[in-house]
Amino acid sequence: MTDLTEAMATGEPEQPVVAGRYRLVGLLGRGGTAEVWRAQDQALGRSVALKLVTVPTDESAARAGEEARLLARLNHVGLVPVYDAGTDERDRPWVVMELVEGETLADTIRRGAIPSLRTAEIGRSIAEALAYVHTQGLVHRDVKPANVLIGRDDRVRLTDFGIARLVDAARVTSTGMMVGTASYLAPEQVAGEPVGPAADVYALGLMLLECLTGEREYAGSTVEVALARLHRQPFIPSTLDAGWPGLLAAMTARNPADRPLPSAAAEQMAAIAAGGESTTRIVVPTGVADRTQTFSRTATAPAPVRPEQYAPAAARPTPARRSNNVWPYIAVVALLLAAVVAGLVYTSSREAPPPAPLPAVKPDLPPELRDDLQRLKEAVEP
Repeated sequence: MTDLTEAMATGEPEQPVVAGRYRLVGLLGRGGTAEVWRAQDQALGRSVALKLVTVPTDESAARAGEEARLLARLNHVGLVPVYDAGTDERDRPWVVMELVEGETLADTIRRGAIPSLRTAEIGRSIAEALAYVHTQGLVHRDVKPANVLIGRDDRVRLTDFGIARLVDAARVTSTGMMVGTASYLAPEQVAGEPVGPAADVYALGLMLLECLTGEREYAGSTVEVALARLHRQPFIPSTLDAGWPGLLAAMTARNPADRPLPSAAAEQMAAIAAGGESTTRIVVPTGVADRTQTFSRTATAPAPVRPEQYAPAAARPTPARRSNNVWPYIAVVALLLAAVVAGLVYTSSREAPPPAPLPAVKPDLPPELRDDLQRLKEAVEP
């Protein structure tokens, strides 16, 4: 088989055939790491979608075949089924999937924000699909609008599961390449921490926020997007109705353990789709995320995910309520900042008196604020 793109571009009389079976009919789309082709399965006489990874990998044909058998066992109404997989003569993985006639969710969003009820229907379908995938011990790792297909019958399906799995297994060698799309990566993915099912919930939360607002929350270059993820939480408009702010805040919590299970999120969105509202409330922010559950990347299916491995916030004890009076904390910060300024003035003028001693950091402050203030105090003390 010749290079697919070159063969189609040069107008060869015979259309390229992949694996001696899939005759390519036309290019459907091209992204940064793969191409999608409409193909004809000559063995079964049906049209299929064939996706070819176009980045260098060290994947082997045997490994790709084993991955295909693993993915072919997935059977859910919210997933685009994987039929076959392998590698071409240049060791680039390809995956054959059901051909869905319709458009992607990204196409829909480009026309503007999506109403709340329809967003809830879309989100419920994807959340239920993710819940099923996670019980199989697998993680999608690349949930985004471009990977959600909306058929002409309005059926919503999550796709590219196979390609995400194969790219991850292939250990992509392109410089700076990471599995997943930067705008939807969970903080633990950006930080290089182990990735578990909660990363898919985070990406789904960002995708639903984009549906409701019509705007991508984290936009820009890959580096800008990645850094923004670690420095700020997504902005969720309080004007969103039907209880969306609380649900989206929980789904995009910095700590993976604070995010709900996809099954719980699906129940909340089913309530919204039925004309009600989500009852999920915003969790109290926590510190640095704990390590998430990792999964074996061998060809055999890992053990199913146990719900207690990343329980929703509602299942954990509620932290003690903190006082809403923030003025004492602001006063402490102001005193420390004044001390910093005094120190700078002192270093610029030898005749200036030494700065006054810094106030002690009160032990009854919230742990995160107390630790930050103590570090600042130690940094500016002579």
